[in-house]
Amino acid sequence: MDPVTNVLGIDKVDMGGKFILIEERPNSNAHFVLNSIIINALNKNYGICFVLFHSTFNHYHNVGMKFGYNLTMLRAEGKVNLIEPMKIIASNIQCTVDEETHKLQEADTKVTPNISSIINDSLCRTIRNGYYEMTKNNHVVIVIDDLSHLYNLGFTLRDSMYCLRYIRSLIEHDNTSQLCIVIHTYERELQSCIANVAADTLKHMAHLFVIIDSLETGYSSDMSGKITINWRIDCIRRTHNWSEISKYLYKLSDRQVKIYTSGH
Repeated sequence: MDPVTNVLGIDKVDMGGKFILIEERPNSNAHFVLNSIIINALNKNYGICFVLFHSTFNHYHNVGMKFGYNLTMLRAEGKVNLIEPMKIIASNIQCTVDEETHKLQEADTKVTPNISSIINDSLCRTIRNGYYEMTKNNHVVIVIDDLSHLYNLGFTLRDSMYCLRYIRSLIEHDNTSQLCIVIHTYERELQSCIANVAADTLKHMAHLFVIIDSLETGYSSDMSGKITINWRIDCIRRTHNWSEISKYLYKLSDRQVKIYTSGH
């Protein structure tokens, strides 16, 4: 049994309609948690809709091969879909802005288009279309990695929340699919970093909130970091007799993750 899946509890809970948020704190890497969520979804015959801001599809394919699943083959079979927002932004931004600017100038020469809103709408439509295409044959988990790159591009918190509420509404309406978001946070004051504010906002929307953090003592040959798990649904915690917040230590190796109970 995958020890990460076991401590998360996602193998014991009906994840239909659920939203998982993974906060990746400085000097840590949350990919082992995300990979466990992907493996669990594939084992339950979910399709995977990747929305990749950070890691490439080849990265996930190579990791998957180590654990016995071939994402490239699954993609050819229609069980995996790939959306790469950076490519969408890079290839379409100029033609989109030119077209919208022309339309707006015809209507009112004093109006300037909101570029981020135009891109945001395009991204929402692309995710919606990819999601609906996959739901014809599968329940789906939408995986967004890593949301913080939107803010690196100058997007506002309002822009991103518009898109995320829209995506979450797809999941809640269907109530059989899942949403999983990874967001990297930074060592700054909460009020001065949009990614940190976004993570703090999203954790109140999530059903399962997971924090991956480094050790306070720095590098250790014995442990890789800390994982904090917060199931935010009372009835689920009561059913499985889980604490509201559970803390563990983890040790990563090339093909294995070991989980240990935290001493505090």
